[in-house]
Amino acid sequence: MRILWFTDYQPPAVRRRLGAPDDPGPQAWVEALAERLAPASGVELAVATAAERSLPPFEEASIAYHVLGRRVYASRISRAAAGWRHRPPVPPLHEALALIRTLSPDLIHVHGTEGAWGLLAPLVAPIPCIISLQGILGAYVKAFFAGRSATEIAHLAADREFLVGRGYVHGYLLLRRSARREERIVRAARWFIGRTAWDRAVLAELNPGAVYFHCDEIMRQPFYEAEWERERRDGPSPRLYTTASGLMGKGTECLLRAVGILRREGLLTARLRVAGVPPGSGLEDVYRRVARRSGVADAVEWLGRLAAPRIVDEIRNADVFVYPSRVDNSPNSLVEAMLLGAPIVASRVGGVPSLLKDGEEGLLVPPGDAAALAAAIRRLLDRPELACVLGSRARLTARGRNDPVGIVARTLAIYEEVLARNGASPAATRL
Repeated sequence: MRILWFTDYQPPAVRRRLGAPDDPGPQAWVEALAERLAPASGVELAVATAAERSLPPFEEASIAYHVLGRRVYASRISRAAAGWRHRPPVPPLHEALALIRTLSPDLIHVHGTEGAWGLLAPLVAPIPCIISLQGILGAYVKAFFAGRSATEIAHLAADREFLVGRGYVHGYLLLRRSARREERIVRAARWFIGRTAWDRAVLAELNPGAVYFHCDEIMRQPFYEAEWERERRDGPSPRLYTTASGLMGKGTECLLRAVGILRREGLLTARLRVAGVPPGSGLEDVYRRVARRSGVADAVEWLGRLAAPRIVDEIRNADVFVYPSRVDNSPNSLVEAMLLGAPIVASRVGGVPSLLKDGEEGLLVPPGDAAALAAAIRRLLDRPELACVLGSRARLTARGRNDPVGIVARTLAIYEEVLARNGASPAATRL
C-alpha cells in the first residue's frame, strides 16, 4: 500500500536538512504517527511538505520525504504588500500534482484543512484523498477577537508589525479568507478523519454526503512516560499552569481575571504559569495589561514556548492544569495533560466535551466566564481528593483512547476501507 501524505508541518528530518531549528509544537503528532506507520507491513509511506527551497527526495527511518519549494518574496516590500492583500499562502500545487504522477500512490492523506493541500482532493481522482480535520478556521474567525476590548484591538492595530502587513489585525483578515478556502475544500472532498462530535457536526453541515471516520491522535512520547502526583507539589502556594499560544482566542485573558478573583477571595499566594505566548509579542503585551488591571501581574510567570519535557515538568508541578480556550476542536495540550493524570479545568467549547467528561474526568465551564472558571479551580484546590480522582480517570481514558498501537491499527483500517471504496462498511459512518 503506497501512501502519500501532504502536511504543512515540517517534520524534524526535513528541518534538519534545511538547517532549521527543531519545532517542538503540538503538530508533532504527525511525525509520531509517521514513525509508527512506516514500519507497518505492506506500507510505503511518503511525506510531502513545502519550504522556501526545495530539496532532493531523501529517505529516513523508512519514510520517503519530498520537500517542494514554495514562493519566496523578492523583497521586504513585496512581502509587506502581500500581507496587506490578505491572500492565504498557496503551496506549490502544480509540483504536488507532478509528484503524485511520479509516485502514483494508492491513497493520499492531507493533514488539516487550514492550509491549501486539501485543494488537491478533486484534482487527483481516481486516487482517493482523505483529509484530517484539525482546527476549524470558520469557528476560529468568530472567536478571534472574543474577550478583547476596543482599546486592546486598537493597541494591536497600532503594533509596528501592522505597517509591514503582519500582526493580529492582518492575521484576522487573512484568517477570514483562509476560512473561505477551507469551506471550499470541505465541500469538495469526500473522505474525512475527525476526532470529536463537534468536527463531525461541522462536516455534516458543510458536506452532508461526506464519509467520516473517527481516529484519535498519538501524542508526544514524554507524556506517556510520566504521571502527575500530588506528592510532587512543593510549598503552600497554589500553582496553576496553562498552555496558550500566539493565536488569539485561547482565553488567557479570562484566566488572568479568574486568578484575580481567587486572590480577592483569599488565595493571595496563587501563582499562574503561562506557556506558549511569544515573548515580546503584541499579544503578550495585551495579556500583561489584563494582568495588571486584574491585580495579578506579580503572580504570573510568562514562560514562552516550551519543549515537551519541560511541559511535562510544569504540569506535574501544578495543582491544576487550566485550559480556558474560547474555541477548539481537539486540543493536544488538553489530551497531554489527561495522559499525565493532572486535575483539569477547561472551557466547554467545540470538541472539548468529547475529550473530557465533565464531573468525571475534569471540570468544564462556559467559555469567557471568569467567575465560573475561578469557582472550578477553587473547587479542585479545596478538594484535593476530588482532584486526584478526576485526574486518575482522565489518565485512564487518555491512555486507552490515545494508545499508539490502536491508533496505527485504526489508521490502517481506514486506509483499507477507503481503498475498498465502501463508505457503508462498519469502519465508517455515513453522515
